[in-house]
Amino acid sequence: MGEKCFTRMGQIGIAVRDIEKAGEVCKKYGMGPMRTFITTDKSVQAGIVFGERVDRIRFGTLMYEMDGVTFELLQPIENTIWNKFIEEQGEGVCDIMLTPTPRYYEVLKERGVEEIMFFRLYNHWLNENDFFTQIMRMHGTRKDLGFNIFSWDQTEEAKKRVYPRDQMATGAYVELENGTEEHLKTPKFTRIERIIVVVENLEETREAYDAYGFGPLSEIAPVCDEAGKEKYRSFTFFQNTDGKGVTFEVLQPTDPESNYAKFLAKRGRGIYNVIFEQNPEYNNVIETLF
Repeated sequence: MGEKCFTRMGQIGIAVRDIEKAGEVCKKYGMGPMRTFITTDKSVQAGIVFGERVDRIRFGTLMYEMDGVTFELLQPIENTIWNKFIEEQGEGVCDIMLTPTPRYYEVLKERGVEEIMFFRLYNHWLNENDFFTQIMRMHGTRKDLGFNIFSWDQTEEAKKRVYPRDQMATGAYVELENGTEEHLKTPKFTRIERIIVVVENLEETREAYDAYGFGPLSEIAPVCDEAGKEKYRSFTFFQNTDGKGVTFEVLQPTDPESNYAKFLAKRGRGIYNVIFEQNPEYNNVIETLF
């Protein structure tokens, strides 16, 4: 296993066409409380997309937390990676936010991975001696891992911030619910259990995960149905979060008629679904949401 590039997983970015509709779906499952980040000329600055400077970056957001992981619904408006993702792959999980170590940036250079989006957040004077800004970067790691990595630079400036107090003080980060709303009293899911990534070449992908320091990785093993027919081959690893942690399963379909194979043929490598642990009080809800 290579030197670890990340200390934790913190967020899942889900690209959607209609954020209000997607937000209502989440509320039906008791997800929340919801909050938002408001993109303006002040709150999002210095944008670069695919290496080109852009005058404005605009997107709509709805966010909520579940056992230490933030889910962020993202509706692209102007000059974002999420525009291109929806055009090419459709709605779904585009990126995962991880807290990087210095080794991460070395691995990106070694593997020739490009930065595909950059911007500065907040850009706000908390007081006359304290200017709050946060640098966000997205890298095109989908070709390596099946999803893009979104991160923020771990500067001393970023480390001193108190979440969510400082973010809310900027006025760009807004709580939309206070946690007492009726739909939040009966959440149907309690945590993320597993993230399934579908790829076309499992051996090469496993080498990439190893290079980024994910793991320890299991050996590649076949998975068969009840009749003994092989459905896919996969490896797994455990990723820590601020909650209980998540199992990643990276698989290559071997049954051409499987849903995994159809997904790969239609959308290319990517995150197939997110499996949630259900609230024991509910046993008739869908297993996957996205």
